Amino acid sequence: MQARRALTITRTLGATPGQVVTALCAAQLLPAVPGAAVGIPAGLGLYWLLGDTVTPPGSWLLTAALVILLAVGALTALPAWAHTRSPAGHALNAEPA
Repeated sequence: MQARRALTITRTLGATPGQVVTALCAAQLLPAVPGAAVGIPAGLGLYWLLGDTVTPPGSWLLTAALVILLAVGALTALPAWAHTRSPAGHALNAEPA
């Protein structure tokens, strides 16, 4: 919701809808990738410290990380894509400055 005005201004400056969606997805994935890279080992460490020493297979952990990153990308791309389908002038007039 906060990015709607910035996305509209970017579109009026000449960015294509695909470029707008790609830029927003990249901006959301930048903190998600290190978060998954740090969060999975930290979670395993806590699991070993507080629970069992049995480790889930590496393929499960990799799959979980990829699913999380795909979900972040999809949940970012869908609203951004829907926003790029409306006229830029309408979006700028609809929001207060």
